[in-house]
Amino acid sequence: MSDDEFDPKLYRDNPGAIAAYLDDIFRKNDLREVLIALNRVMRAQNVKAMARETGLRRDNLYKTFGGEIDPQLGRVMALFEGLGVRLTVMPVRPKERPPRPKLGRPLKPRGPVAS
Repeated sequence: MSDDEFDPKLYRDNPGAIAAYLDDIFRKNDLREVLIALNRVMRAQNVKAMARETGLRRDNLYKTFGGEIDPQLGRVMALFEGLGVRLTVMPVRPKERPPRPKLGRPLKPRGPVAS
């Protein structure tokens, strides 16, 4: 979705629409897309009021969700709380992987070492 297609009025104080939009974006599992989407829904709100609700300064909200840095999880969760949505986790399809090595220390040789 381009900036031209994103209508901020649809997401202003609308947790249901925000959750549906962010859910679609998070399913893509692309950090850049997620940061752009978070920035869009944040800017669709009253950012000054959002700063009060989240306990984050307004300038930090803009910096954190501006798409240039990888935000801290605590700040993402604070933003979600302010937006009235919750982050959920679900399993993805398992990938074909080689077996992992056993954990633990390598075995030490026993007995005298032949020279």
